[in-house]
Amino acid sequence: MKFSIPFLRPHLAPPTFLEDREYFLPIRVDVLLERMLRDERLDESDRESFRILRQLLGDRFHYEYHATLESLKSDFVPFDPDCETLAEPDYPPDELHVIRTRLYASLRQVLQIGNYRELTPEQLAECLEMQPIGGLSVRVDTGDFDEFHVYYRGVRHREGTERILFFWRRTFPLVCLNRVFVIAQFKPENGGQVLIKMFKDVPVENIKIIAPKVKLGMPVFARIKIGGSVAGSLVAPVSKLLFAFALSWVSFFVILGGFLIAAFKGLVSFMNSRTKYMQVFSSSLYYKNLSNNNAALTTLLDAAEVQELKETLLGYFILYVYRDRAMTMQELGGAAEAWVEQQFGHHFDFEVDDAVRKLIEKRIAQVVESPSESPAASSPERYRAEGLAEALRRLDEDWDAFNTFLDAV
Repeated sequence: MKFSIPFLRPHLAPPTFLEDREYFLPIRVDVLLERMLRDERLDESDRESFRILRQLLGDRFHYEYHATLESLKSDFVPFDPDCETLAEPDYPPDELHVIRTRLYASLRQVLQIGNYRELTPEQLAECLEMQPIGGLSVRVDTGDFDEFHVYYRGVRHREGTERILFFWRRTFPLVCLNRVFVIAQFKPENGGQVLIKMFKDVPVENIKIIAPKVKLGMPVFARIKIGGSVAGSLVAPVSKLLFAFALSWVSFFVILGGFLIAAFKGLVSFMNSRTKYMQVFSSSLYYKNLSNNNAALTTLLDAAEVQELKETLLGYFILYVYRDRAMTMQELGGAAEAWVEQQFGHHFDFEVDDAVRKLIEKRIAQVVESPSESPAASSPERYRAEGLAEALRRLDEDWDAFNTFLDAV
């Protein structure tokens, strides 16, 4: 077990594998749309069409992600520790393996869409070796689990404080993971269930607290303090006890009572300190835990759905306001990032390839052939937005095609 002395602990540099590049756009869709509608390059007719475009795209993504969510929840049922439904089938081991594999593959795909990155086993081991802030001794126990996966989205740099020797506090740099998604699978002999959890604002040094099973120990200073207090309180009773033993039995039993009282006070002090540090640990989890199991699946899918909508809407908007010319992916990405930074003062990396893919799939943008300077040379593809009226017609046409079952009645 490792201990650290708070005021001797070095400033820890963040792990080099953490990516500061932010693909997630932390702006609500309605706020994003409102800023778009202020653009002077849009007339009143365009603004009304953009409102309808946002609604149609939102309905389209919600429809698609609802099917994905239902599939994920169905695959999660055999492994859900919170399942309370009756008459669930008994799955043979081979079928359970197929369902679990499908569940993990779907989760990884949604996590990728939601801009999450997975910590490799080596990276996770490095994080788990870091000493938690506050001096708590935390040891992760993964013996009951077959798999333990951690994904994160967004890295934040801020300052933290910790108390050192009574009133003295120090400030130190703190690296936090904005969102953390955890998947842990119990071994078959322990039930084979799968735990899914989401956390927020987790310091890298404290990533141990999100593990499903940990063992806690008090800081070394707290142990020294309690041990010294108990030893000091027992010195006098022990010496008197030995002296009384040599004099008379009556004095011996009287002083023995005082000895037991001192020992009881030491035990109470230990239990109070232990409770204090348990409260510190539970409080950290209470304020950082976002959702669990089925609720975590819903939260993850909702975030991925909204991110897809924002990327598609932003990509179409940029292509539309620059509709006098076709744009390459690089030009589109640069223009989108510059617009967001100008409007919100936020820098992020626009996943332009993903946005273009969705625009083409939804048929609201098209690839424009660009002539090469020479037959042997290749030039990057260029893209142009469909007109608003045509884009709305196509989205409405596709939406009608989703609900064809009534036509057969």
